[in-house]
Order: sequence, then structure tokens, then C-alpha cells
Amino acid sequence: MSLNIVVAGLPKAVQGAADPDEGIWLTEQQKQRITAVAEDVWLEHLPVSALHAGEGPQRPPHAIMVETSGSKKGIEGEQGILKMPGLERLLNPDLKLLQSMSAGAEHLVGIMPEGVVLANAGGVAANAIAETVITGILAEAKMLRQRWAHHDAKEWQELPARELDGSVMSVLGTGNIGTVTARMARAMGIRTIGINRRGNKVEGFDEIRTTAELHAALTISDYLVIAAPLTSETNGLIDAEALAAMKPGGWVANVSRGAVHDSAALVDALHSGHLNGALIDCHVTEPLPADDPLWEAPGALVFPHDSHASQLLGDRQVDVFVDNLSRLVAGREFRNVVDLTRGY
Repeated sequence: MSLNIVVAGLPKAVQGAADPDEGIWLTEQQKQRITAVAEDVWLEHLPVSALHAGEGPQRPPHAIMVETSGSKKGIEGEQGILKMPGLERLLNPDLKLLQSMSAGAEHLVGIMPEGVVLANAGGVAANAIAETVITGILAEAKMLRQRWAHHDAKEWQELPARELDGSVMSVLGTGNIGTVTARMARAMGIRTIGINRRGNKVEGFDEIRTTAELHAALTISDYLVIAAPLTSETNGLIDAEALAAMKPGGWVANVSRGAVHDSAALVDALHSGHLNGALIDCHVTEPLPADDPLWEAPGALVFPHDSHASQLLGDRQVDVFVDNLSRLVAGREFRNVVDLTRGY
């Protein structure tokens, strides 16, 4: 089978890219893995500036792997990202697969041509993100912020650190990130409650509840991890009422999309002392402005949307793409297909 492939754009937080500004990051070994999926493969790893300038690929691609802003104007300035005009130059009647390098797909669902399958990068960063969440939880429980301050001041002071065994975590979103986070949490004795739309059972959680039961779950939760996609149903779901439902002294992490939680309500809950802390990796406006109140909220830890940073990220992006290319060649169903109606 003859297969034309284009790769364009820099996966967010990928490490060791040859030319990050141009989105050139594939290693020779990764290129060889892609071209080995069929006997006749034409691979173009294109600089984003060429596509933005009006140049197209030498051959119309059957499959593309892209990190693109799509319809989302607010991220067009990110390093090495393929903007919408450049993406449009890759669309053609022969295109069968658009493999996004992002797990979230809300910026692509409304612009997909008929007959093209949209697949996301779900699972690629799950392990790294889950490690980040668990690190934040441990840092809060073991009072590392205070310990570092005492170290810098050369102060010998004992602190009332806590064990995690017996605490409760609600995880909003039971996909790859939520499931891996729950698995790691359970290893430390944390009881996990998965929250999804319909209460569908998911292996790896101690309990599953529906989104309608979210507040009831939060009343017994020490930790809330937001790992749900951004949809019309999740937009603003973690509002002041939801945060108030949490146990006093609770802790929140958002590693999905900033609009899922109400940032002003979160800041208020931190200042009031109702919440002890938060790790917020995603924000409605990125970069987060220097005057945003979240920077000064007690117990807040701001991440620049890089909780998924990992030396393994590039290889894992290629893993998913190669798998889907192999499925394309074999005529099998794709992996990580996005439901354009639901948005994830």
C-alpha cells in the first residue's frame, strides 16, 4: 500500500526537539518507525513556517499527525504550533486520519472534513500527569513548602505532616489520566471515587458515581482531581458550590482544561482557608497573566500547562501514530477516535 504521511507542529512539552520553533522534533529512529508501517511510505516532516507561508506538502497526505491550534485562537502563539491556515493546506480528498498530538480535541471537532477520522493523543501523557498530581498531594501532606522555607531560614522546626492512608480522592473524568492517577493513589491507601457522566464502571477505582452525584462525593473527599475533557457539560462544573461541598482543608488539582473550574471561586476558597491548596496546570488564559489572583492565593501552585513533560513524550506520540497507521494499512478501526458529537 502506498501511504503519504505528514507530521507538523511541536507536541507541547516534548523534549530535545531539533528545531522547536519550526515544530521539527522527530528523531531518525522515530521516522524509521513511521516509514516501516508499509512497503511504500512517503513521510514529510514539515516546518510550520513553510505551511504558514503557503507551501504545501509534495504529496497529498493520507494521514497527518499535527499539533495545531485549530479553531482556538488563544493558543496560536505557542511555540512550534501549526495554525489553522497551515492545517488547511494538509486537508485533501485522500486524507483518512488526523492524529492530534493533544488529548483535548475541542479545538478540532468543529472543523473536521467529512470522511476524516479525528484521533487524539489520549494516554500519551497519562503517566507523567498522574505523577505530577501525586507529587502535589505528597508535597501538601508532608508540608514540603513549609519545610523548604525552614531549610532556607536554617530553622529546626517539627511539623504536623499527615499520612495519605485512609483519605479520599474524587477524580472527575475516568479516562486515561484519571485512571492512572487513581491507580497510583490507591497504592498509597487513598480511596478513589471516579466521576463520569453515566456512572459507567471503570476498572481501577474503588467506586464510580455519576456527574449528578459529584457534590455528594465531594463532601467526603480530601482531594479532587479534575481530569475531564472540556465540553458544554463540564464547562464551569467545578464552581463555588462544588468547592464549598468539599471537606474543609481539601486540595484540588486541575490537569485538563482551565474552564472546567471557576478560578475566582477557587481563589476565594483558598483565601478563606476552606481549601488548603491547589495545583492548577491549565488556565483559561495562557500564559497566566502576572496579575492573576491565583499567583498569590495561599497554597496555590501554578504550572505552565506542562504537567505532562517527560523525556518519553515523543516516543509515546509516535507509538499511538504508528499504531493507527498500522490500523489504516490493515483496514482496522482506529485507536483513540474522538466522537465529534460528544467532543472527546
